[in-house]
Amino acid sequence: MADPESQMSPFRPAGIRSDEPPFTSTGKFTKQKHQESSKLLVYVLAAVVFLGTVFLMIASVFLRVNNPKLRLSSPSIQNFQYDQNSTSLNITMSAKVTVDNENFGRYVFENCDAVVLYGNSTIGGGEISGGRVGARETKSIDVAMQLRWENLNFSNGGTDTNELIEIRSYAKMTGRVHVMTIVDRRKTIEMNCTMNLNLNSRSIMHSLCR
Repeated sequence: MADPESQMSPFRPAGIRSDEPPFTSTGKFTKQKHQESSKLLVYVLAAVVFLGTVFLMIASVFLRVNNPKLRLSSPSIQNFQYDQNSTSLNITMSAKVTVDNENFGRYVFENCDAVVLYGNSTIGGGEISGGRVGARETKSIDVAMQLRWENLNFSNGGTDTNELIEIRSYAKMTGRVHVMTIVDRRKTIEMNCTMNLNLNSRSIMHSLCR
C-alpha cells in the first residue's frame, strides 16, 4: 500500500529546492527606478551649475560698474584782456566737458564746479550742469569759465615764458550708476586737464587730460 505522505507531495521540477522563495521581478524594478532617479538628480545638478556659470558670466559683464570718464575738450577764448603794464589778465573761456559712460546702465550726476588753476592758485572756473548720460553713451556739456588774475608773474617752476602759460582745469563730479533695478552704485569721478595759454595768439594750446 502506498505511503499517504508520498501521495500528497506536489510535483517539483528538477533543480528547484523546496526552501527557495518564488521568483519575483519587484527587486529588479526597484533597482532600475533608483538608478533613473540618481541620473535625474545628476542632470538637475549639472543644469543648475551650468545656469549659475552663465549667470555669473553675464553679471560680470553687464552688472560690473566702472567709473565714467570726465574730460575737457575744445577749449577756446571768447574774450581776452591782457594789460602788459599792470600784468593783469581777464579771460572768458568756453569749453566742452564730456562724460563718457561705458557702463550698461545710466549715470545720473549732480552739478559741480570746474576750477582753473595756475600753479597752486585758483584763477577762475565755471559750473558744470548736472544731468544724465545713457548706458554706453557720451554726453557733452557746454561750460563757460571766467579767468581773472592780477600781478601776473611767470613762476610756475620755470616752465612758463612771457608768451606761454601752463594752466590746469580740475573738477570733481558725483553721481550714481543705475543698471536696471539691480545695481545702484555711487560713483565720484575727477577731471584733471592741463593746457597752455598763449598770450600772443590769444589761444589755448596742447590741452591734455589724464
